[in-house]
Amino acid sequence: MNLWAGLCLVWTLVAYVISKKIYSRYPKLWLSPAILVPVLTIVLMMIFGISYQTYQQDTQWIVNLLGPATVAFAVPIYRYRAMIRQHLGVLSLAVVVGMTVGVVSAYQLAELFKFSPEVTHSLMARSISTPFAIALAENIHGSAALVSLFTMITGLFGMVCGDFVLALTRIRSNIANGAAFGNGAHGFGTVRARQRDSEEGVIASLTMVIAGILMVLVGPTAIHLWFAYF
Repeated sequence: MNLWAGLCLVWTLVAYVISKKIYSRYPKLWLSPAILVPVLTIVLMMIFGISYQTYQQDTQWIVNLLGPATVAFAVPIYRYRAMIRQHLGVLSLAVVVGMTVGVVSAYQLAELFKFSPEVTHSLMARSISTPFAIALAENIHGSAALVSLFTMITGLFGMVCGDFVLALTRIRSNIANGAAFGNGAHGFGTVRARQRDSEEGVIASLTMVIAGILMVLVGPTAIHLWFAYF
């Protein structure tokens, strides 16, 4: 085992446990483990010159747990199934629109800055939660490492700025706000939505899961057709 890789694993686990305890006592957004641990980890990696490949050696299994973690969101969805059935049509439409805007806007920005095809494809796949995004990236010739990074940045930005953006819209509907968090910020957004309101959290979970399934099933074909005609 590489010494630095082992230390990275120990640091990640210990930092998460400690930061979670700190956040439970001081529930400030910037103290959330989802924000504090990645930021501190990046700083330490830069100070000690640790590469991403080294960090990934012994921590990859943590990333693999995202799949089961995503499935766990089915529990609150089941509990609120009656409410979900009532709004399923609107939520499905919101997911389709949100995914279309996310993919097309990523492509247009990538074209504007002349990114490579691999980076462009990875950006187009980043509009869903990480497990789904990795699966989609593999089918459209993107990079699993890049799409994980882009998805995390998207989620963190949505988690940090979501409250401010929704406040500007003056929308008070838990359904609409939950859909916005789940669609725009994925897992991070779902966590923030649950902190705001249990109903928002359920809708965010549902939106995130529907978006992921939809993109994995139809995303590769839709994206290949997009490149074929545009």
